[in-house]
Amino acid sequence: AAVRSADAALTGLAARSAATTALGTGLIALLTGLTVTAAAAVGVQGVRDGVLAPVCLAVVVLTPLAVFEAVTGMPLAVQARQRSRAARARLDEVLSAEPPVAEPAEPVALPERPLPVAVRGLTVRHPGQTADALAGVDLDLAAGRRIAVVGPSGSGKTTLAQALLRFLEPSAGTVRFADGRPEAVDSRALAGESVRRVIGLCAQDAHVFDSSLRENLRLARPAAGEEELRAALAAARLLEWTEGLPDGLDTMVGEHGARLSGGQRRRLALARALLADFPVLVLDEPAEHLDLPTADALTADLLAATAGRTTVLITHRLAGLDDTTVDEVLVLDGGRVAERGRWSELVADPDGRLHAMWRREREADGLLEPVPAAAGRAVTR
Repeated sequence: AAVRSADAALTGLAARSAATTALGTGLIALLTGLTVTAAAAVGVQGVRDGVLAPVCLAVVVLTPLAVFEAVTGMPLAVQARQRSRAARARLDEVLSAEPPVAEPAEPVALPERPLPVAVRGLTVRHPGQTADALAGVDLDLAAGRRIAVVGPSGSGKTTLAQALLRFLEPSAGTVRFADGRPEAVDSRALAGESVRRVIGLCAQDAHVFDSSLRENLRLARPAAGEEELRAALAAARLLEWTEGLPDGLDTMVGEHGARLSGGQRRRLALARALLADFPVLVLDEPAEHLDLPTADALTADLLAATAGRTTVLITHRLAGLDDTTVDEVLVLDGGRVAERGRWSELVADPDGRLHAMWRREREADGLLEPVPAAAGRAVTR
């Protein structure tokens, strides 16, 4: 209901803005036509009476046109001014807001070998909310360990990613680097940039700049050479496509990657994340808003490209997950861990959350009634 109400309000605002623009444009056109007609009538009468030279009639008719041309853009200028004032108010609100994460006054040094990362009892509550968005989550991110975090929308998956990267302040619990060693340190004692040198994010809305493929990749590592760029593209399954372009790596991608398809933008973001070589890579809904064949192909390539790398895959889609691609599956529900364990164990439990999600997905894909295989892979009768 709230979404429908907000949509109706936005639609009403857009309709009023369009009506105001149309009214302003129409009035200017009407006044221009009436003024030119009146000026022409007066000019013709002046020529007839001999008080105006015929050659000056054109000046009399064209002068109102020139005057109105100068003020035609005023309605748009007024609208732009209003938008600018609203944007300034929003920026002032953002700049005056309290930072979501408190940086330590004297940050400690990041351990030389930051893995493993141990998450214990992680609890997060968003500002202004009365309920925890995430509560009591434990994770063990050892070298090469791969964890899938699944659950419906609003279950806390993205909140977990933001907390791991220190974009949100936990209200309870810890995230410890180099856990179990003498140099172990809590993430709250580290600068946010230090945390994000260890844990990197490949998000569904990763920004693509209006520049070339080469420069978008080099954001991750400015000193990267040609072979490193090509290797990252190859891992993301973009190299063959790039080599087929007339300008290759120097191809301009357009504003927000407008010249790329949705899948190509996600693969470019993945190549950038792989080039950065984070010890821990968080993939947050990388196949969101793509058609199912593209989404499943991208997920398979993501899992292949990150093989051997400590990875947290956050997804609501289960296709491509099994015991060979992930070591553990966490099922979140309402910000809490409802289930966790090996894929084959969870999907084989007919009363479990993961089994129910898996079955709904298979049925939604138009497949026959699914049956969990002993090895954890999906088969059909």
